[in-house]
Amino acid sequence: MPTSLPSVATFHAPELDALSPELAGPTDKAAFWLQRDIVRGVFQPYERLKVEQLTKFYKLGHSPIREAILLLSSTGLVVHEHQKGYRVAPVSVADYLDVLDAYQAIYHLVLSKSVERGDEAWEERVVVVLHRTMKVRKVMPDGDPLARELWQRAYKALHRELLSGSGSPVLQRIYSNLGDRAERYLNLYADFEADRERDHHAEHREIVDALIARDGDRLHRLIGTFFAGAQPMRDIVVQRLEAIEAQNGLRRRRAAPARPAVPKPAVKKAKGRKRA
Repeated sequence: MPTSLPSVATFHAPELDALSPELAGPTDKAAFWLQRDIVRGVFQPYERLKVEQLTKFYKLGHSPIREAILLLSSTGLVVHEHQKGYRVAPVSVADYLDVLDAYQAIYHLVLSKSVERGDEAWEERVVVVLHRTMKVRKVMPDGDPLARELWQRAYKALHRELLSGSGSPVLQRIYSNLGDRAERYLNLYADFEADRERDHHAEHREIVDALIARDGDRLHRLIGTFFAGAQPMRDIVVQRLEAIEAQNGLRRRRAAPARPAVPKPAVKKAKGRKRA
């Protein structure tokens, strides 16, 4: 069952509600809460998602929980095992590097389409979201969980708005799913100390300025620099995943049953011929 981290279902604040999607019904709530709790590390990799336990955890009915699990199984956060049910998606170095590569590629693609297709109304929305984000205090993982979630949602909201000018729900959905998977790895394995003094607000201002100017080359350079700023954290994630995989490999080798010795067939000696 979940770790000691509090679930997003327990967070209540007007500022947080303003950064949350419209949760019209129980299934929407279950899907959003479970998604954020998996990304934040409330539920650990490989952990089995049992409907009965989740209904008690989220205080929702069985049907919304089942539907939420099915919805998340298409995002890469939940996997299905034949005759075993659903689990939180596993982790690996290969998966992390693949997710990162795809995430950055899709980000640049959707951003290009936003600059090409976005209108003035889109620019205004970006400026408004930037203004709101600037008022949100950056909070590290060792801070208040609700305040940390507020910062992460504000951060995501700005980047989501930056890419909304593309007018492509399909590409935006792919970007969102990849972003959640990449964020989960950071929440689980990164050392955020290298990120403590980073001025995200200043970086975001530069990015939005380049967007308003429709300076595509500068915009992509700034986004590249923005991604590079998190490289120390990504390096730690890879190192920790490699250590986990090495340890698991050692355990499997130790647990492997010894092969029984196969007796060699007896070799019969040829009898000497009698002399006539």
